[in-house]
Amino acid sequence: MNAMRISVLCAACLPLGLLAQSWEIGGVGGGGFYTTQQVVRGSAKADAGFAPGYAAGFVLGQQMGRSWGGEIRYTFQSNEAELKAGGAKARFGAQSHTVHYDFLLHFSPSGSRVRPYLSFGAGIKHYRGTGTETVTQNLSEFALLTKTRDTTPVAVFGVGVKVKVGEKSSLRIEVKDFVSPVPTKIITPNRGASLSGWLHNFVPMFGVSYVF
Repeated sequence: MNAMRISVLCAACLPLGLLAQSWEIGGVGGGGFYTTQQVVRGSAKADAGFAPGYAAGFVLGQQMGRSWGGEIRYTFQSNEAELKAGGAKARFGAQSHTVHYDFLLHFSPSGSRVRPYLSFGAGIKHYRGTGTETVTQNLSEFALLTKTRDTTPVAVFGVGVKVKVGEKSSLRIEVKDFVSPVPTKIITPNRGASLSGWLHNFVPMFGVSYVF
């Protein structure tokens, strides 16, 4: 997704509380871990999903009163697409780009040194297959791991804490759950096989931010 599309989507996500008194900008990084869904072919089954990988992103947030806040988020992840059945395994390079808007409910008021919070939001997740396709692939009777793209809706839930380390700067630790449909253009069921359902993508992250 190009920068223009991301900018338009971010603008569309902005709430009416745009005139908040304080803003926060920061960067985050961590790891990403996925649940799986089963590819079913007759009586045989294989687990489809993505291998553990790394994540990085940025945050632009606003304070909307004593307890509420909002954030535009972008998260990049690198996780190989994966099929597993018995002792066999197939992997294929893949990335994802997620743009979403989150509401934050803080459990201590603005200005507190420690601010635990819950977050929830929604957006879009853009998957890209980046590996090299080959003539043969393990477990291809179940699905093909492809060098293509797939865009899905995503719901985002999280829990975290911000800790002030200076007058304007904070550290944050958080765990996000990105919930999206299986990208069946990246993991494509073969003829006679079926794959559906939703993936949970758990992403623990550590970051720093600056309030202005």
